[in-house]
Order: sequence, then C-alpha cells, then structure tokens
Amino acid sequence: MIPIRWFLNKRINIKLVISCTLSLGLIVTSAALGGYEPGNQKPVPKDRKSDAGTTRGCSGEDIPLTVIASGNYVGRTISGHPTFAWFVPGDSASKPMKFMIYEWVPSGKPKEVRNISLQSSPGIMKLSPFPENKLGLQLGKEYLLQVVIHCDPDNPSGDLVDEANVEVVKMPADVQTKLNKAVNSLEKANIYAEAGLWYNALDEALKLAQVSKLGGVGSTLLKDLAKWEAPKTTLELSPRERETIEKRIENLKKIADSQR
Repeated sequence: MIPIRWFLNKRINIKLVISCTLSLGLIVTSAALGGYEPGNQKPVPKDRKSDAGTTRGCSGEDIPLTVIASGNYVGRTISGHPTFAWFVPGDSASKPMKFMIYEWVPSGKPKEVRNISLQSSPGIMKLSPFPENKLGLQLGKEYLLQVVIHCDPDNPSGDLVDEANVEVVKMPADVQTKLNKAVNSLEKANIYAEAGLWYNALDEALKLAQVSKLGGVGSTLLKDLAKWEAPKTTLELSPRERETIEKRIENLKKIADSQR
C-alpha cells in the first residue's frame, strides 16, 4: 500500500505544481499587458500619404501586405536601431521583396537611408535594418518605412506596397527608471506600450513569439493599436480616406487573430 499511496501523493503534488504554475503564468501575463497608450500621437501629414496598402495580394488574398504599425499616425521609438515587422499574405511562393527607409527632409524629397533586398515569407516577417555597430536612425528625425513585394517583375504596377511612419524620440526619464527594474520582455513590452513607444513595445513582444507569428503579447498590442487607428475627427476626410482607414483597422484585427 505504501508505494501506491506514494504514487497517488506524487500525482497530486504534480497536479498542484502545474496548477500553481499556470495560475502564476496567467497573473504575470495579465500584469504585463497594460495596453498600448499612444498618447498625443501625430497624424501623418496629408502630403505624406499615398495609396500604399490598397492592393489585396499577388493571388488575391483576403488580408493584404501590412506593416505592423499605424498607417494613420506617426509611431514612436527611442531606438536608433529599431526592429520593424510586417504581415505577408499567405501565398506559398516566395517572391522578391524590398525594404526601404527614407528620411523626411523639410521642403525636400525624402532621402533614402536604407534599401534591403529580401525574399517574402508568409506570416509575420521582422527586420532590424541597422547593425548595432553602424549609424542608425537619428534622434528627433522622422522616417518613412516601406515594404514592397514584386508579384511580377515584368509588371511593376502589380507590386504590393505598404508603409508606415516612425519618429525617433528621447527616452523619457520615467520609462528608463521602470526599464531598469524590468526583468523580462513581457515587462519591457508593457512599459514601452504604456509610454506610447510602439516600435519598442512590438520588438519586445516579438521576442516572445514563435517564428512568423505575433504571439499572445504581440496580438494583444496589435488589437490595441487598431482601437487607436481611427482619426480623432473624420469631418475633413473624403469617403475614400475613411474607407482606407476602416479597411486598415479591419486588417489589423484580422492579423492579430490569425497570427497569434
């Protein structure tokens, strides 16, 4: 009877440990997801907007090529060497792709600062375009990041294109204080998200995700972003502009659900 009783007690103890571990994990995860709060974010100026992101896909997929960032506002980062991410429609065939970054120059043509050739891969792709030992994005400047998939090299008009804007800002003192106490990417993602530093929050979230996925934290962040994507006022928008924003919000939500 002693071996049987020992075995039963061991099973109960294992179940108790598993239950406590899962409960603790839920508490930690919940505590780490405070939600994305963009604060006083800048709308993308009208003269910077284009028709990017309106094409469905090389094979007519439901969700188009989409940069994982706001299309209506200027996202913020405190990093000169940020990580960017985008969603590639689920076509199984890999296609030539370009990732480009341009610096917005006052009263001038955007200046190209990075141009990288890649091959597309379905799902979430991410890229840190600047080596840590090289000069990256500059504090106080704004940039345009653009992703292009060449569906047919002989027909450039059929390219898939999406873009987003990014501004490099100074590290807030209170954020640095909190980061000094953070012990993992969950806590860091939460700190960045609450401070409205989208690209930093997403970078930390993706460290917790499987390859080609957003993961639970990234999915939650993206749903938060979708909530803030609508402009504060729609009175000055044309019907086409409203439709474009509504479609992007819908696509961000679909990506969050499908790429979790």
